[in-house]
Amino acid sequence: MTLLFALTAAMFYGVADYSGSRGARLANSAAITFTGQAAALVIISAYLLLFRSSPPPLESWLWTAGGGFGGAIALVAFYQAMSKGSMTVIAPITAVIGLSVPVIAGFIQGERPEPLAWFGIALAVVAVALVGDVLDKHDLPTSIDAIWLAVAAGFGFGMIFVCMANASHDHGIWPLFGQRIVSVPTVAAIALFQTRRISVPKKAIGFALAAGILDTSANGLYLLATHTGMMSIVSVIVALYPVSTVVLAMTIDHERLHKSQAVGMVLAAASLVMVSV
Repeated sequence: MTLLFALTAAMFYGVADYSGSRGARLANSAAITFTGQAAALVIISAYLLLFRSSPPPLESWLWTAGGGFGGAIALVAFYQAMSKGSMTVIAPITAVIGLSVPVIAGFIQGERPEPLAWFGIALAVVAVALVGDVLDKHDLPTSIDAIWLAVAAGFGFGMIFVCMANASHDHGIWPLFGQRIVSVPTVAAIALFQTRRISVPKKAIGFALAAGILDTSANGLYLLATHTGMMSIVSVIVALYPVSTVVLAMTIDHERLHKSQAVGMVLAAASLVMVSV
C-alpha cells in the first residue's frame, strides 16, 4: 500500500501544480493559492465535525504547523522565482532540493534504505532535473535573487515532507487541519500585502479549487504512505510528481516533449523500481 499511496500522492501533486500554474496565469498566484487552500480547510473542518475524533498531541500540532508555514512560504517563493527567471533553471533547483531535504532528514533520524534504493534516489535526482527541462535553452536570464528564491522554495517543500512525516499518524486527518490553519492565513496575508485584496475571477476559480483540494489530498496520501514506509523512500517517489505535470502540459496544452525530458521520464521509472524494491 505504501507504493500505491505514494504514487497517487505524486499524481495529485502534479495535477495540483498544473492547475495552480494555469490559475496563476489568470490571477495573483497568492490569491489562487489562498482560494484553493481555504476550500480544502472548509472540507476538512466539515469532515472533522461530522466524524469526531480525538485531536493529536501538542508535538504533532507543532510539526503540522511547521509544514503549513513551510508550504505557504515555499509556494510564494516558487512563484516569485518563476517570475524572475527561467522555468528550466528554477524548477529543477526547487525539485531537487525538495527531494533531498527529507532524504537527509530520514538518514539523520536513522532510516537506512538498501543500497539499490540509494542508487534509485540518486537516479531520481537526475530524473527530476531532466523532466524539469534543465538542459533546455535558457532564453530568460536568471538572477542570483531568483536562484536563492528557488532554493528557499525547495527547502520549504522539503519541510512539508519532513513535518508531515513526523506528525501523528493515529489521529486521522487532524494533521491536515493543523497544516491548513497555518498556511491559509499565511497565504492570505501575503496576497493582501501584494494586491491589497483577494480577488479570483470566475474563470480561474476551478483551477484554484483543483489546486488546493488536490494538494491537500496529496498531503493526506503522503501521510498515509509514511505511516507504512520510510520517509526517505516515500518522499523520493512523491518527488517524481513533475512527470504528471509534464504529461498534462503535453496532453492539454500540446507542449512538445524534449529529448532530455523523455530520458528523464525513463530514468524516473527506473528510479521508482529501484526504491520500491
